Amino acid sequence: MTLSSRSLPEIVTRSQPSLAETDGQSKNTRVFEKPRHRQLAARARAYGGRIGKRIGVMLTAAALLSVMLIPLHESANIGMYDYGTMKFDWTTDPSAWLKPADPAYSDYNVLLDGHAHTTLSDGRLTPEQLVEYAIAQGFNALVVTDHNTVAGGLQAERYARKKYAGRFVVIPGMEYSNCRVHMNLIDINATVAGSSNGGAYPSDDEIQRVIAHTHAQGGLAIINHIPWSTRILERLGHARLPGHPSVKALVDWGIDGFEVINQATFDMPTLQFMRAHNSSHLLFMTGSDVHAPGKAYAWTVLKAPVFTKEAIMNEIRAGRTSYLFDPTGNRAGELPTYSPRYLALAPLAGAAEYIASFYDRYSGQYSFHGTHCQRDIVDVHSRSIGYLVMYIITAAVLTELARVLCQQIRFCVVHWWIKRRSNSTVAEPAQPV
Repeated sequence: MTLSSRSLPEIVTRSQPSLAETDGQSKNTRVFEKPRHRQLAARARAYGGRIGKRIGVMLTAAALLSVMLIPLHESANIGMYDYGTMKFDWTTDPSAWLKPADPAYSDYNVLLDGHAHTTLSDGRLTPEQLVEYAIAQGFNALVVTDHNTVAGGLQAERYARKKYAGRFVVIPGMEYSNCRVHMNLIDINATVAGSSNGGAYPSDDEIQRVIAHTHAQGGLAIINHIPWSTRILERLGHARLPGHPSVKALVDWGIDGFEVINQATFDMPTLQFMRAHNSSHLLFMTGSDVHAPGKAYAWTVLKAPVFTKEAIMNEIRAGRTSYLFDPTGNRAGELPTYSPRYLALAPLAGAAEYIASFYDRYSGQYSFHGTHCQRDIVDVHSRSIGYLVMYIITAAVLTELARVLCQQIRFCVVHWWIKRRSNSTVAEPAQPV
Protein backbone atom coordinates (compact mmCIF):
# COMPACT_ATOMS: atom_id res chain seq x y z
CA MET A 1 0.00 0.00 0.00
CA THR A 2 1.48 3.35 -1.06
CA LEU A 3 1.48 6.31 1.41
CA SER A 4 -0.61 9.16 0.06
CA SER A 5 0.53 12.76 0.35
CA ARG A 6 -3.10 13.82 0.38
CA SER A 7 -3.96 11.81 3.48
CA LEU A 8 -0.68 12.70 5.25
CA PRO A 9 0.15 16.28 4.35
CA GLU A 10 2.77 16.56 7.03
CA ILE A 11 5.28 14.20 5.37
CA VAL A 12 8.22 15.31 3.25
CA THR A 13 9.94 13.50 0.42
CA ARG A 14 13.59 12.48 0.71
CA SER A 15 15.81 12.38 -2.34
CA GLN A 16 17.36 8.99 -1.51
CA PRO A 17 15.80 6.01 -3.45
CA SER A 18 14.54 2.98 -1.50
CA LEU A 19 13.08 -0.47 -2.12
CA ALA A 20 10.08 0.12 0.09
CA GLU A 21 7.50 -0.53 -2.64
CA THR A 22 5.82 -3.99 -2.84
CA ASP A 23 6.44 -4.24 -6.59
CA GLY A 24 10.21 -4.03 -6.05
CA GLN A 25 10.59 -0.93 -8.23
CA SER A 26 12.74 1.98 -6.94
CA LYS A 27 10.72 4.94 -5.80
CA ASN A 28 11.24 7.89 -3.45
CA THR A 29 10.49 6.92 0.13
CA ARG A 30 8.34 9.20 2.27
CA VAL A 31 8.75 9.35 6.08
CA PHE A 32 6.67 10.92 8.83
CA GLU A 33 7.92 14.16 10.34
CA LYS A 34 6.39 16.56 12.90
CA PRO A 35 5.24 20.01 11.89
CA ARG A 36 7.81 22.77 12.12
CA HIS A 37 6.25 24.44 15.18
CA ARG A 38 6.23 21.15 17.06
CA GLN A 39 9.88 20.57 16.25
CA LEU A 40 10.74 24.02 17.55
CA ALA A 41 8.69 23.45 20.70
CA ALA A 42 10.48 20.17 21.40
CA ARG A 43 13.88 21.77 20.89
CA ALA A 44 12.87 24.70 23.13
CA ARG A 45 11.77 22.30 25.89
CA ALA A 46 15.05 20.41 25.73
CA TYR A 47 17.02 23.65 25.67
CA GLY A 48 15.01 25.06 28.56
CA GLY A 49 15.61 21.88 30.52
CA ARG A 50 19.35 22.29 30.12
CA ILE A 51 19.17 25.91 31.25
CA GLY A 52 17.00 24.87 34.19
CA LYS A 53 19.58 22.30 35.23
CA ARG A 54 22.31 24.93 35.10
CA ILE A 55 20.23 27.30 37.22
CA GLY A 56 19.51 24.45 39.65
CA VAL A 57 23.22 23.71 39.93
CA MET A 58 23.96 27.38 40.60
CA LEU A 59 21.26 27.63 43.28
CA THR A 60 22.43 24.40 44.89
CA ALA A 61 26.03 25.65 44.90
CA ALA A 62 24.91 28.93 46.48
CA ALA A 63 23.00 27.03 49.18
CA LEU A 64 25.94 24.74 49.94
CA LEU A 65 28.30 27.73 50.03
CA SER A 66 26.00 29.44 52.51
CA VAL A 67 25.91 26.37 54.75
CA MET A 68 29.72 26.30 54.78
CA LEU A 69 30.27 30.04 55.26
CA ILE A 70 27.66 30.86 57.91
CA PRO A 71 29.63 29.02 60.65
CA LEU A 72 32.71 31.01 59.65
CA HIS A 73 30.76 34.23 60.18
CA GLU A 74 29.17 33.07 63.43
CA SER A 75 32.44 31.94 64.96
CA ALA A 76 33.86 35.49 64.83
CA ASN A 77 37.24 33.98 65.63
CA ILE A 78 39.22 34.72 62.51
CA GLY A 79 41.62 37.05 64.30
CA MET A 80 42.06 40.00 61.98
CA TYR A 81 45.19 41.37 63.63
CA ASP A 82 48.46 39.84 64.76
CA TYR A 83 49.01 41.21 68.25
CA GLY A 84 51.82 38.81 69.06
CA THR A 85 54.37 40.81 67.07
CA MET A 86 53.57 44.20 68.61
CA LYS A 87 56.38 46.06 70.39
CA PHE A 88 55.33 48.93 72.61
CA ASP A 89 58.45 51.06 72.31
CA TRP A 90 56.64 54.37 72.62
CA THR A 91 55.53 56.29 75.72
CA THR A 92 52.66 58.52 76.79
CA ASP A 93 52.92 61.21 79.46
CA PRO A 94 49.37 62.27 80.44
CA SER A 95 50.71 64.90 82.82
CA ALA A 96 51.78 66.87 79.74
CA TRP A 97 48.17 67.86 79.03
CA LEU A 98 46.00 66.69 81.96
CA LYS A 99 45.56 67.72 85.57
CA PRO A 100 43.88 65.70 88.35
CA ALA A 101 40.18 66.26 88.95
CA ASP A 102 41.11 66.99 92.58
CA PRO A 103 43.94 69.57 92.75
CA ALA A 104 45.04 68.05 96.04
CA TYR A 105 46.55 65.19 94.02
CA SER A 106 48.73 67.37 91.81
CA ASP A 107 51.82 65.75 93.29
CA TYR A 108 50.67 62.19 92.55
CA ASN A 109 53.28 59.49 92.04
CA VAL A 110 51.06 56.58 90.94
CA LEU A 111 49.12 56.30 87.69
CA LEU A 112 46.98 53.19 87.93
CA ASP A 113 44.89 51.29 85.40
CA GLY A 114 42.25 49.51 87.45
CA HIS A 115 40.76 47.18 84.81
CA ALA A 116 42.55 45.18 82.09
CA HIS A 117 42.34 41.81 80.30
CA THR A 118 44.84 39.36 78.81
CA THR A 119 44.79 36.33 76.57
CA LEU A 120 43.91 34.23 79.60
CA SER A 121 40.33 35.43 79.11
CA ASP A 122 39.14 37.48 76.14
CA GLY A 123 42.06 39.90 75.78
CA ARG A 124 44.42 40.06 72.80
CA LEU A 125 47.65 40.69 74.70
CA THR A 126 49.57 38.21 76.79
CA PRO A 127 50.14 39.16 80.44
CA GLU A 128 53.70 40.15 79.55
CA GLN A 129 52.56 42.27 76.61
CA LEU A 130 49.91 43.92 78.77
CA VAL A 131 52.58 45.13 81.19
CA GLU A 132 54.60 46.61 78.33
CA TYR A 133 51.49 48.21 76.87
CA ALA A 134 50.51 49.77 80.21
CA ILE A 135 53.97 51.28 80.56
CA ALA A 136 53.70 52.75 77.06
CA GLN A 137 50.35 54.30 77.99
CA GLY A 138 51.91 56.14 80.95
CA PHE A 139 50.81 53.84 83.79
CA ASN A 140 53.16 52.63 86.48
CA ALA A 141 50.61 50.41 88.24
CA LEU A 142 48.11 47.94 86.83
CA VAL A 143 45.24 45.79 88.07
CA VAL A 144 44.87 42.72 85.82
CA THR A 145 41.27 41.49 85.92
CA ASP A 146 40.61 38.62 83.53
CA HIS A 147 37.09 37.24 83.44
CA ASN A 148 36.53 34.72 86.22
CA THR A 149 40.20 33.87 86.71
CA VAL A 150 43.13 35.37 88.57
CA ALA A 151 45.72 33.48 86.50
CA GLY A 152 46.48 36.38 84.15
CA GLY A 153 47.09 38.75 87.05
CA LEU A 154 49.48 36.38 88.77
CA GLN A 155 51.44 35.82 85.56
CA ALA A 156 51.69 39.55 84.89
CA GLU A 157 52.80 40.16 88.48
CA ARG A 158 55.64 37.64 88.16
CA TYR A 159 56.79 39.29 84.94
CA ALA A 160 56.71 42.82 86.40
CA ARG A 161 58.61 41.78 89.54
CA LYS A 162 61.31 40.19 87.43
CA LYS A 163 61.74 42.95 84.85
CA TYR A 164 60.45 46.15 86.47
CA ALA A 165 60.96 45.73 90.22
CA GLY A 166 60.50 49.07 91.97
CA ARG A 167 59.32 50.74 88.75
CA PHE A 168 56.05 49.02 87.88
CA VAL A 169 53.51 47.32 90.15
CA VAL A 170 50.95 44.70 89.12
CA ILE A 171 47.99 43.98 91.42
CA PRO A 172 46.37 40.62 90.62
CA GLY A 173 42.61 40.45 90.39
CA MET A 174 39.73 39.06 88.38
CA GLU A 175 36.45 40.29 86.93
CA TYR A 176 33.55 38.34 88.37
CA SER A 177 31.43 38.15 85.21
CA ASN A 178 27.94 36.83 84.56
CA CYS A 179 24.52 38.03 83.38
CA ARG A 180 23.81 40.07 86.50
CA VAL A 181 26.95 41.98 87.34
CA HIS A 182 30.56 42.57 86.34
CA MET A 183 32.63 43.14 89.46
CA ASN A 184 36.39 43.52 89.85
CA LEU A 185 37.90 41.60 92.75
CA ILE A 186 41.33 43.12 93.27
CA ASP A 187 44.39 42.23 95.33
CA ILE A 188 43.58 38.53 95.55
CA ASN A 189 45.82 35.54 94.88
CA ALA A 190 43.23 32.86 94.11
CA THR A 191 40.14 32.73 91.95
CA VAL A 192 37.18 33.41 94.20
CA ALA A 193 34.91 30.37 94.58
CA GLY A 194 31.55 30.81 92.94
CA SER A 195 32.79 32.88 90.04
CA SER A 196 33.00 29.96 87.65
CA ASN A 197 30.54 27.43 89.05
CA GLY A 198 27.78 29.81 90.04
CA GLY A 199 26.30 29.94 86.55
CA ALA A 200 25.19 32.83 84.42
CA TYR A 201 22.50 34.07 86.84
CA PRO A 202 23.82 34.15 90.41
CA SER A 203 21.37 34.92 93.16
CA ASP A 204 21.63 37.95 95.43
CA ASP A 205 22.99 35.67 98.15
CA GLU A 206 25.70 34.31 95.88
CA ILE A 207 26.85 37.79 94.89
CA GLN A 208 27.08 38.65 98.56
CA ARG A 209 29.07 35.47 99.23
CA VAL A 210 31.53 36.43 96.47
CA ILE A 211 32.01 39.84 98.08
CA ALA A 212 32.57 38.18 101.47
CA HIS A 213 35.09 35.69 100.03
CA THR A 214 36.98 38.56 98.42
CA HIS A 215 37.19 40.38 101.73
CA ALA A 216 38.35 37.16 103.38
CA GLN A 217 41.35 37.16 101.00
CA GLY A 218 42.09 40.76 101.88
CA GLY A 219 40.82 42.05 98.56
CA LEU A 220 38.36 44.71 97.42
CA ALA A 221 35.16 44.35 95.36
CA ILE A 222 34.55 47.10 92.78
CA ILE A 223 31.44 47.29 90.59
CA ASN A 224 32.33 47.92 86.94
CA HIS A 225 30.85 50.06 84.15
CA ILE A 226 27.23 50.38 85.33
CA PRO A 227 26.19 52.42 82.23
CA TRP A 228 27.43 49.63 79.99
CA SER A 229 25.79 46.92 82.10
CA THR A 230 22.37 48.56 82.33
CA ARG A 231 22.14 49.93 78.80
CA ILE A 232 19.05 48.66 76.97
CA LEU A 233 19.81 46.59 73.88
CA GLU A 234 17.15 48.01 71.59
CA ARG A 235 16.65 45.00 69.35
CA LEU A 236 16.29 42.71 72.34
CA GLY A 237 14.37 45.08 74.58
CA HIS A 238 16.40 44.16 77.67
CA ALA A 239 19.36 45.51 79.57
CA ARG A 240 22.71 44.05 78.62
CA LEU A 241 22.93 42.51 82.10
CA PRO A 242 19.32 41.72 83.10
CA GLY A 243 18.59 42.03 86.79
CA HIS A 244 21.62 44.19 87.57
CA PRO A 245 21.46 45.13 91.28
CA SER A 246 20.83 48.76 92.13
CA VAL A 247 23.62 50.93 93.44
CA LYS A 248 21.90 51.08 96.83
CA ALA A 249 21.55 47.30 97.00
CA LEU A 250 25.20 46.85 96.16
CA VAL A 251 26.23 49.29 98.86
CA ASP A 252 24.06 47.38 101.36
CA TRP A 253 25.75 44.13 100.30
CA GLY A 254 29.16 45.50 101.28
CA ILE A 255 30.63 46.62 97.99
CA ASP A 256 33.83 48.65 98.37
CA GLY A 257 33.48 51.04 95.47
CA PHE A 258 32.60 51.73 91.85
CA GLU A 259 34.35 52.17 88.55
CA VAL A 260 33.17 55.65 87.62
CA ILE A 261 35.19 55.91 84.41
CA ASN A 262 35.37 53.01 81.98
CA GLN A 263 37.19 53.76 78.75
CA ALA A 264 35.63 57.06 77.56
CA THR A 265 32.39 56.75 79.61
CA PHE A 266 32.03 58.81 82.77
CA ASP A 267 29.41 57.39 85.16
CA MET A 268 28.17 60.66 86.61
CA PRO A 269 24.95 59.24 88.20
CA THR A 270 26.92 56.77 90.32
CA LEU A 271 29.42 59.42 91.36
CA GLN A 272 26.54 61.73 92.33
CA PHE A 273 24.95 58.92 94.36
CA MET A 274 28.17 58.44 96.28
CA ARG A 275 28.40 62.15 97.03
CA ALA A 276 24.71 62.54 97.91
CA HIS A 277 24.78 59.69 100.42
CA ASN A 278 28.02 60.81 102.04
CA SER A 279 29.51 57.47 101.13
CA SER A 280 32.97 58.34 102.34
CA HIS A 281 33.73 54.66 102.81
CA LEU A 282 33.17 54.02 99.10
CA LEU A 283 36.07 54.42 96.71
CA PHE A 284 36.01 55.13 93.00
CA MET A 285 38.29 53.79 90.31
CA THR A 286 38.93 54.25 86.62
CA GLY A 287 39.70 51.47 84.18
CA SER A 288 40.74 51.17 80.57
CA ASP A 289 39.01 47.77 80.33
CA VAL A 290 41.58 47.07 77.66
CA HIS A 291 41.04 43.98 75.51
CA ALA A 292 43.18 45.10 72.59
CA PRO A 293 45.62 48.00 72.14
CA GLY A 294 43.98 51.36 71.58
CA LYS A 295 43.57 54.75 73.15
CA ALA A 296 43.83 55.47 76.86
CA TYR A 297 41.24 57.81 78.36
CA ALA A 298 41.70 57.78 82.14
CA TRP A 299 44.37 57.24 84.77
CA THR A 300 43.62 56.73 88.47
CA VAL A 301 46.12 58.83 90.42
CA LEU A 302 47.32 58.29 93.99
CA LYS A 303 49.98 59.61 96.39
CA ALA A 304 51.63 56.53 97.89
CA PRO A 305 54.26 57.13 100.61
CA VAL A 306 56.39 54.39 99.05
CA PHE A 307 56.09 52.74 95.67
CA THR A 308 54.94 49.26 96.66
CA LYS A 309 51.83 47.21 96.06
CA GLU A 310 50.96 47.34 99.76
CA ALA A 311 51.24 51.12 99.95
CA ILE A 312 49.18 51.56 96.77
CA MET A 313 46.45 49.23 98.09
CA ASN A 314 46.36 51.13 101.39
CA GLU A 315 45.66 54.36 99.52
CA ILE A 316 42.93 52.69 97.47
CA ARG A 317 41.29 51.17 100.57
CA ALA A 318 41.30 54.56 102.21
CA GLY A 319 39.57 56.07 99.16
CA ARG A 320 42.41 58.50 98.56
CA THR A 321 42.22 58.53 94.77
CA SER A 322 41.63 61.01 92.00
CA TYR A 323 41.87 60.73 88.24
CA LEU A 324 43.02 62.19 84.96
CA PHE A 325 40.42 62.02 82.22
CA ASP A 326 40.44 62.89 78.53
CA PRO A 327 37.28 61.75 76.68
CA THR A 328 39.07 62.08 73.32
CA GLY A 329 41.84 59.74 74.42
CA ASN A 330 45.50 59.86 73.68
CA ARG A 331 47.01 59.04 70.33
CA ALA A 332 47.52 55.30 70.04
CA GLY A 333 51.06 54.24 69.26
CA GLU A 334 51.85 51.22 67.12
CA LEU A 335 49.01 49.71 65.13
CA PRO A 336 48.74 45.94 64.68
CA THR A 337 49.32 44.29 61.33
CA TYR A 338 46.97 41.85 59.66
CA SER A 339 47.47 38.26 60.71
CA PRO A 340 48.47 35.67 58.06
CA ARG A 341 45.44 33.59 59.04
CA TYR A 342 43.11 36.51 58.39
CA LEU A 343 44.71 37.25 55.01
CA ALA A 344 44.28 33.60 54.04
CA LEU A 345 40.63 33.55 55.12
CA ALA A 346 39.71 37.10 54.09
CA PRO A 347 38.07 36.12 50.76
CA LEU A 348 35.96 33.51 52.53
CA ALA A 349 35.23 35.94 55.36
CA GLY A 350 34.04 38.53 52.84
CA ALA A 351 31.75 35.98 51.24
CA ALA A 352 30.53 34.98 54.69
CA GLU A 353 29.70 38.60 55.46
CA TYR A 354 27.63 38.75 52.28
CA ILE A 355 25.74 35.59 53.19
CA ALA A 356 25.19 36.99 56.69
CA SER A 357 23.49 40.03 55.17
CA PHE A 358 20.45 37.83 54.51
CA TYR A 359 19.69 37.56 58.22
CA ASP A 360 20.22 39.38 61.51
CA ARG A 361 21.07 37.48 64.65
CA TYR A 362 20.83 39.16 68.01
CA SER A 363 22.54 37.01 70.63
CA GLY A 364 22.81 39.57 73.37
CA GLN A 365 25.62 39.71 75.92
CA TYR A 366 27.90 36.73 76.46
CA SER A 367 27.59 35.43 80.02
CA PHE A 368 31.17 34.09 80.30
CA HIS A 369 29.58 30.80 81.29
CA GLY A 370 29.10 29.33 77.82
CA THR A 371 25.72 30.96 77.16
CA HIS A 372 24.22 34.36 76.40
CA CYS A 373 22.22 36.58 78.69
CA GLN A 374 19.36 37.02 76.21
CA ARG A 375 17.43 34.66 73.98
CA ASP A 376 18.66 34.54 70.40
CA ILE A 377 16.55 36.41 67.87
CA VAL A 378 17.08 35.59 64.18
CA ASP A 379 15.44 37.82 61.58
CA VAL A 380 15.65 36.33 58.06
CA HIS A 381 15.42 38.77 55.13
CA SER A 382 13.37 36.62 52.76
CA ARG A 383 13.00 39.43 50.24
CA SER A 384 16.77 39.72 49.91
CA ILE A 385 17.02 35.97 49.40
CA GLY A 386 14.37 36.23 46.68
CA TYR A 387 16.36 38.93 44.94
CA LEU A 388 19.47 36.75 45.11
CA VAL A 389 17.59 33.90 43.39
CA MET A 390 16.41 36.35 40.73
CA TYR A 391 19.98 37.57 40.21
CA ILE A 392 21.23 34.00 39.81
CA ILE A 393 18.51 33.19 37.25
CA THR A 394 19.21 36.41 35.36
CA ALA A 395 22.95 35.69 35.36
CA ALA A 396 22.31 32.17 34.04
CA VAL A 397 20.08 33.44 31.23
CA LEU A 398 22.50 36.20 30.25
CA THR A 399 25.38 33.74 30.31
CA GLU A 400 23.47 31.39 28.00
CA LEU A 401 22.61 34.22 25.64
CA ALA A 402 26.25 35.26 25.58
CA ARG A 403 27.27 31.67 24.85
CA VAL A 404 24.82 31.40 21.93
CA LEU A 405 25.95 34.76 20.58
CA CYS A 406 29.59 33.69 20.74
CA GLN A 407 28.75 30.46 18.91
CA GLN A 408 26.98 32.39 16.15
CA ILE A 409 29.87 34.80 15.81
CA ARG A 410 32.30 31.89 15.65
CA PHE A 411 30.16 30.16 13.02
CA CYS A 412 30.00 33.31 10.88
CA VAL A 413 33.75 33.89 11.16
CA VAL A 414 34.57 30.29 10.23
CA HIS A 415 32.08 30.35 7.36
CA TRP A 416 33.55 33.60 6.07
CA TRP A 417 37.09 32.22 6.36
CA ILE A 418 36.23 29.02 4.49
CA LYS A 419 34.46 30.97 1.76
CA ARG A 420 37.38 33.35 1.44
CA ARG A 421 39.85 30.49 1.12
CA SER A 422 37.65 28.79 -1.45
CA ASN A 423 37.44 31.96 -3.54
CA SER A 424 41.16 32.43 -3.24
CA THR A 425 41.82 28.88 -4.48
CA VAL A 426 39.49 29.26 -7.49
CA ALA A 427 41.02 32.56 -8.48
CA GLU A 428 44.59 31.27 -8.26
CA PRO A 429 46.08 30.88 -11.85
CA ALA A 430 47.33 27.51 -12.97
CA GLN A 431 51.05 27.03 -12.73
CA PRO A 432 52.88 26.30 -16.01
CA VAL A 433 54.11 22.74 -16.42
